[in-house]
Amino acid sequence: MRLAIRFLATALVLGIFSSAAWAQGEPVHSVWSTRPIAVIDGDTGATFTPREGYSVSSWQESTPQAFSHALGRTNLKTYEFRLVSVKGSDSDSILGLWDIYRNGVLVCNLCVGQAYGLSGAVGNYFKIYVGTPTEYAEKWGYSGYITSRFDY
Repeated sequence: MRLAIRFLATALVLGIFSSAAWAQGEPVHSVWSTRPIAVIDGDTGATFTPREGYSVSSWQESTPQAFSHALGRTNLKTYEFRLVSVKGSDSDSILGLWDIYRNGVLVCNLCVGQAYGLSGAVGNYFKIYVGTPTEYAEKWGYSGYITSRFDY
C-alpha cells in the first residue's frame, strides 16, 4: 500500500511539473554525465582527473526551476557541486548559487557559479565553474562529457 501511495505521489508531482512546463511553453532539458574530465580545487588551484564521477542537470529555460549536482572522486578527495539557488537559465546554461563540498566538508557556501555547455550533443563536454559568495570566477570547477540527454 505504501509503495502504491509513493508511486501515485511521484506521478502527481511529475505530472504537475510537466503540466506547468507545457503550459509555460518553455523547453525543459536533462543532461547526464558518467564521464568526468576534471575537477579544480578552488582553495589550492590544483586540477585533478577524477577516477570516477557523475553529474546531472535538469532545468526549464527562463524559470527558477533547476537541479544540478556533480560529484568527482580523485584518489584522495571527493568533490561535490550542488546548485542551491537559481538566478537564471537558457538553453545552454544555469546560473545560480552553489555549495561545494570537499570530502563532505562545506568549503564554498552559496557561491556564485554557472553550468554551461549543456546544449551540446552526447559526446560534447560541459563545465561548472564557481567563484566566491560575492562574485563569479573560474575558481572551483567540474567538467565532464555529456553521456545522455532528454529534451522536451
